[in-house]
Amino acid sequence: MDYFKKHKFDVSKFRLGMRTFKTGVAVFIVLLVFAIFGWRGLQIGALTAVFSLREDFDQSVHFGVSRILGNSIGGFFALLFFIVNQYFNGAYWVTLFLVPVMTMLTIMTNVAMENKSGVIGGVSAMLIITLSIAPGETFMYVFTRIFETFIGVFIAILVNYDIDRIKSFLSRRRKSPDKAVDQ
Repeated sequence: MDYFKKHKFDVSKFRLGMRTFKTGVAVFIVLLVFAIFGWRGLQIGALTAVFSLREDFDQSVHFGVSRILGNSIGGFFALLFFIVNQYFNGAYWVTLFLVPVMTMLTIMTNVAMENKSGVIGGVSAMLIITLSIAPGETFMYVFTRIFETFIGVFIAILVNYDIDRIKSFLSRRRKSPDKAVDQ
C-alpha cells in the first residue's frame, strides 16, 4: 500500500499551466469543428489533440506525425485482417489467431520505421477497428479514423503555434513598454 502514499493531493500544485490551458483550447476547437461540420467520431479527434499537444510546437509536430503514421499502420493491418477474415466467412478462430499476429506486425512495423512513439496509437487503432467495427464498415472507418486523427493533430499544432506566438508577443511587449506606447 506504499504505492499510493506519493499520490496525495497537493493544493499548491493544483494550478492552470499553459500546456493545460492549450489542451483545453484544442479540445474546445475540435468539438466546435466537429459540431459545425456534423462529423462523428469527435472522441478520436479530441483524444488526438490531447495526446499531440506537447510542450512546444516542434514536439507537437513530431508527436502528431508519429500518431498519424502509427494509426495508418494500424489501419492497414486492420484492413488486412478484414480481408482475410472475410475470406474465411468471419470465423472466430481467424480473429483468435490473426488479431495477435496483426498486433505484433503493427508494433514491428512502427519500430522498423523508427516510430516507437506511434506504437500505442497504432495498436489501439488496429484493435479498435478489428474488434469493434462491423465488417461492412471497416474500409471507411479506417480512413475516417485517420482523418479524425489528422484533424486532432492539426488543431493541437495550430493551438500550440498560435498560443506560443501570442505568449511571445505579450512577453516582448512587457519587456519594452516604451515601444508599445510609441506605436
